[in-house]
Amino acid sequence: MPQRFTPTELQTLHNKKFFLVKEYATEKVQHLFSDVRDEIKREIKKKKIIFPDEVDGSMGKIFRGENYLGFPYLVLDYPKHFSKNSIFAFRTMFWWGNFFSFTLHLQGKALDEKRNLLVTNWKTFRKKNIYLCVNKNPWQYQYTKENYIPIDKFSESDLKHLFITKEFIKLSRKIPLKDYKKIKKVSRESFLYLYPRKIS
Repeated sequence: MPQRFTPTELQTLHNKKFFLVKEYATEKVQHLFSDVRDEIKREIKKKKIIFPDEVDGSMGKIFRGENYLGFPYLVLDYPKHFSKNSIFAFRTMFWWGNFFSFTLHLQGKALDEKRNLLVTNWKTFRKKNIYLCVNKNPWQYQYTKENYIPIDKFSESDLKHLFITKEFIKLSRKIPLKDYKKIKKVSRESFLYLYPRKIS
């Protein structure tokens, strides 16, 4: 029996304009991410933050995909370092129909180098709309209770225990897509909130 399309499906099949709009909008997000990279780069220089040699603090990488849980996405990894034994990445993500997110991912050697600072500075993460990943899979970005829990929900002892024992740490913030004009400010702010460093 031949497949029958619903009226909505048939209308969508005829809609060429959507893909043109999608491409234009995606290009604009890509330009936004270039601005985000430049904004964070200025902040790194201003704060005189020095990364290990293996960390790309110069260009980073912008890439796109068509299917994260069914929807297209764009990602900026800057600054970044991915290897078998170490991950350090500040990831800015646009997820079609959902949100912009700003996530620090530490794993392996990069995490071991920051564990003490995470524990010592645990209070600095409070009251900033920061989420902590509780998933065993580090490559999930949806804000569900199985993946992210607001960091303010954890007690001091539980938070410190997680910072000491987890195989990876992901700290994240998000904003609605309608707030895209704030993305440079929020990305800079999020990087400074999430990146563990000595407090003078």
